[in-house]
Amino acid sequence: GTYILKHSDAVIQLLDEHTLSTQTMQFSPFKKPFEERIEHWAFKLLYMSETLDEWLKVQRAWLYLQPIFDSPDIMKQLPGEGKRFKAVDNAWRNVMKATHDNPHALTCCSREGLKERWEEANR
Repeated sequence: GTYILKHSDAVIQLLDEHTLSTQTMQFSPFKKPFEERIEHWAFKLLYMSETLDEWLKVQRAWLYLQPIFDSPDIMKQLPGEGKRFKAVDNAWRNVMKATHDNPHALTCCSREGLKERWEEANR
């Protein structure tokens, strides 16, 4: 077995709220002493949002394709696609295990290379 992302709507809603608050700070006339920290936080939130979007796309595809590629007949008929799915499946299981072990959304979505890994999986 493996894990899937659940309750992502709550994370997305909180992320949107923080993004809106950060944008408000970016336009504040009093931002100067905090400008670097505000920009860093805005970048982090954007990266997290983009990573989560890609992650959810992978999850939708994985949930659809996993039972299909579990079939030995399909793996024989589509060896190239089967190999590609197996690579994504292994990445999925490893990332989801790590996420289950440390379910902090900001930490999980900020893992180096994760966004790019999911973008590649979605191609």
